[in-house]
Amino acid sequence: MDGSNGSTTQHWLTLARHTPLGILCDLDGTLVPFASTPEEARPDADLIALVNMLAKQPGVTMSVVSGRPKSWLEAFFPSPSVFLVAEHGAARRGMGAWENVGELDPTPLDALAITIEQLALRHPGALLERKQTTVALHYRNVPRGRRGELLIEAYGIIDTFVARNPSFERLEGVLVTEIRPASVKKSSAVPWIRDLAGASPRLIAIGDDVTDEHMFRVASATDESIVVRTAERRRTAARWELDDSNEVRSVLRWIHGVRAGQTPLPVVLPREVRQPAPSSVAASHDLLVVSNRLPDLRHVEGDDGERKRSVGGLVSALEPALRSRGGMWLGWSGKTVSSSEPITTGIAEQDESSGVQLAWVDYTESWYRNYYAGFCNGTLWPLFHSFPTRVEMSDAGWSAYREVHEAFADLAAPHTSSRATIWAHDYHLLLFAHVMRQRGHKGPMGHFLHIPFPALDMFAMLPWAAQLMDALLDFDLLGFHTPQHVANFLSCASALLPAKVSDDVVKHRGRETHVTAMPIGIVPDAFQESPEPAVVEEIEGMMRTLGDARLVLGVDRLDYTKGIPERLQAFGRMLEMFPEWRGRVSLVQISVPSRADVPLYAEQRAMIESIVGRLNGEFGEATWVPVRYLYRSYGKQQLAQLYRSAAVGYVTPLRDGMNLVAKEYVAAQDPEDPGVLLLSQFAGAAVEMQDAVLTNPYHIDGMARDLDRALRMQRDERKARHTKLLATVQRSNAVTWAESFLDALAACR
Repeated sequence: MDGSNGSTTQHWLTLARHTPLGILCDLDGTLVPFASTPEEARPDADLIALVNMLAKQPGVTMSVVSGRPKSWLEAFFPSPSVFLVAEHGAARRGMGAWENVGELDPTPLDALAITIEQLALRHPGALLERKQTTVALHYRNVPRGRRGELLIEAYGIIDTFVARNPSFERLEGVLVTEIRPASVKKSSAVPWIRDLAGASPRLIAIGDDVTDEHMFRVASATDESIVVRTAERRRTAARWELDDSNEVRSVLRWIHGVRAGQTPLPVVLPREVRQPAPSSVAASHDLLVVSNRLPDLRHVEGDDGERKRSVGGLVSALEPALRSRGGMWLGWSGKTVSSSEPITTGIAEQDESSGVQLAWVDYTESWYRNYYAGFCNGTLWPLFHSFPTRVEMSDAGWSAYREVHEAFADLAAPHTSSRATIWAHDYHLLLFAHVMRQRGHKGPMGHFLHIPFPALDMFAMLPWAAQLMDALLDFDLLGFHTPQHVANFLSCASALLPAKVSDDVVKHRGRETHVTAMPIGIVPDAFQESPEPAVVEEIEGMMRTLGDARLVLGVDRLDYTKGIPERLQAFGRMLEMFPEWRGRVSLVQISVPSRADVPLYAEQRAMIESIVGRLNGEFGEATWVPVRYLYRSYGKQQLAQLYRSAAVGYVTPLRDGMNLVAKEYVAAQDPEDPGVLLLSQFAGAAVEMQDAVLTNPYHIDGMARDLDRALRMQRDERKARHTKLLATVQRSNAVTWAESFLDALAACR
């Protein structure tokens, strides 16, 4: 029903004239547009005047229901005629007097606020907001590609706090995570305003955030609720919708005019909430990419004013294919909502620069706990990397794994042609072909596994191994990094299912699934681009701190599969075995924060920091620090400069599907004076990169000798090895990898 429809106008005229009338209106994103920081989102004089006018009209109870502190709200709305609800309902002001709602003790939040503030300082753009009864972490200004690592670390801190303080809960807003007393909700404002308004009132509740859904859900049949679509389009309990704060103000001015007897023509009225029609977009998507996380497809402006891409390796590979095929990318938004909230999904406008449309699913807190942290990273990750003692299994994890696949498929199916090409990625989405086939999808579907596939004795540990294998064979093409991963998969298929297995095809249930080794590449030219002056200055400053010492560089996510403790121990062992290197070489280990909410990862970080402290205490001198440990992430330009400055690229995972750091290190080198790649023989990259110095990370003495060998290698040998390695890196880059996979998938049909 359109807002200009006569019956809609009459409906809102009747409501606007009703006495008594109560209005509950959120502030940020509803009355006030979002800004970069909470302090910048301030009510202007026009809004304040409008709210005051409504509050003074006979028969109207006007209230502002916000997450803001009470002192902040009162500074802009001092008039006692305006009723205020602060901090999502923790405090409220009626007839000029404030009262606290319930017995709330915010003392436990003090220590949490300090910890969250320290976290925010490590993530540019993050902001802590401390209120009387809540703590809020804003990440609107954190680059989208960096939000995941911030939120994973933040959720670890917050969830530990909530587990110890069950009277508090984590609440997700629009690009903000808030910790507040669980008993406090905006819904408490609805009966309060109803009582204040008088006999037989009608209410209008207006808001944009998931916190406002609490108000919408407790509204009565005679009330109306309006969601403001300033952010994502989500499922809502509201009946009506407006586009932005300007439309909210227009509606409120119109209500004021109607009650003043002016009966003005409405400039805009609320429209009934409508979900987008699936048929309007289904035919446009010939390719659907599905991954756990969504990419950052935005352009960012560099210091020179040039618009540059801010993307990772997988995006560089897939974006051209998606653009040329009019594709959609589906994944987790990075947000979690309370398990009691409705599941939120959405589809963004097509990105003009990339031609790619994004679709997303929010996770419930239970999905995040049981699916993402549980089955994906607590079960499949260690199992597929062959760390059986770290595997945790639960029925709840397997159930959540299936539920999330269903949610992804529920969003994908109506927005994708039934014969479109679908490409799913990694261990998070092993069931995706199965759930899409159940929905009638007939098009080609492929899957690429970015981590190792384990041997039969390891995979068979999984109670659901046969079900998982059966579901995988609903794909037409399965891609792996190495021939060994392919062999492991075929062995498992043969042992666990009544399937017919050949060298590259598995026949099962009347279907054929092709299996291939197709190692992923990078975009090597990106690591030879001229860096921005600020980047050069930053890395040169870091190198100056090393003095005359040569740089050995490690770059990894903080993960037990990366072999960082073993690497550090081997570096220390080298200093023991070859004391002539003391004072002449320093190890810089960059560990990108990862899965900080998983206890194993917190233990890993503590172990690494302990080893670093021991090595620096044992070998360090006044003018030389043996190991510098940096727990943070760096951008591609910073990494390229660091790679180029390093005498040795120290890439020694205990097991890895591929490891693109090895390829990035090679691509960044000066061909006239290249460094040496010291590479674990258990990284997938070792299959292609035989001209690296291959090492066994489980053999500490052997790795120490290999490191010494790399440091002593003469320029002629370094150049010869680098020439061959660079040819390998350039032969199959990220873009050709993606096109080759899609060509192979098409050939399967």
